[in-house]
Amino acid sequence: MTLSPEEEAAKAARKAAKKAQKEKEKAEKAARAALRAQQQADVAAASEDDPLRERYGDAEMVQSRAVTGRVWTPISALGAAKAGESVLVRARVHNVRGKGKSAFMVLRDQTSTVQVTLFVDDVTVSKGMVKYACALSRESIVDVEGTLVCPEQSIESCSQSDVEIKAWGVRCISRAAALPFDVVDAARSAEEVRKGAEEGVQFVTVQQDVRLNSRYVDLRTPANNAIFRVQSMITQLFRESLLREDFVEIHTPKLLAGASEGGAAVFRFKYMGQDACLAQSPQFYKQMAICSDFPRVFEVGPVF
Repeated sequence: MTLSPEEEAAKAARKAAKKAQKEKEKAEKAARAALRAQQQADVAAASEDDPLRERYGDAEMVQSRAVTGRVWTPISALGAAKAGESVLVRARVHNVRGKGKSAFMVLRDQTSTVQVTLFVDDVTVSKGMVKYACALSRESIVDVEGTLVCPEQSIESCSQSDVEIKAWGVRCISRAAALPFDVVDAARSAEEVRKGAEEGVQFVTVQQDVRLNSRYVDLRTPANNAIFRVQSMITQLFRESLLREDFVEIHTPKLLAGASEGGAAVFRFKYMGQDACLAQSPQFYKQMAICSDFPRVFEVGPVF
């Protein structure tokens, strides 16, 4: 099919725009990588003469050579009752910001968050430690050691609002690469975006296709995390209710050689060179179980 000169020009323009966008994204990625490398170099240079350098840095690879006996405290368990205690937590860096000789981190463990503070005093916290903490990328997994204290004002932005960790040690367990989007943006509700627009604040909106392409990041949001927990608890309550009535849980085949119910429209496919289909109902196998002297049976599983 021959294109007209206008169509040829439009096609060339689209191709050029696509190429320019790819070049821009490539340049931005290179710039971010260079910035991270520079930050890490600055931290390494600052820590060479730091007497507290053993208290921070990237953790060595775990090789299971010994049992350390260390105990990690879940963020959800941190509260005013533990104030004054030394704690060790492992969580993701939800946010980090630095100002002068201080740094503030928000750590996230599933749906729980807590604030961590670092103030340079050259006794427990050095400038190198603050620089290292500020250079941590979001979503990196870290170990933080410190004293749990009660702040003068509650920290409304964190779930553990009545406490914070005054850190003296920071170790990065797994440094996160650049993410396609921030969890903070993905967690923002449509109502928050609408209210922001009314107030003249432009929030980043993460589209559905972007979320699905990086589902492992999207599932870190509190809402998605809660959906899986609610689903799990409902299933558990269902099981407990039936087990109390002397039901037996069974697991029936899901890959069949033929339809288990006559006339049913099943999903057919080839498996190992043979015809197969996905189970549409466990009814046939439940009847077999009843005939096998299992008077009460149930199954929690997928049907297709």
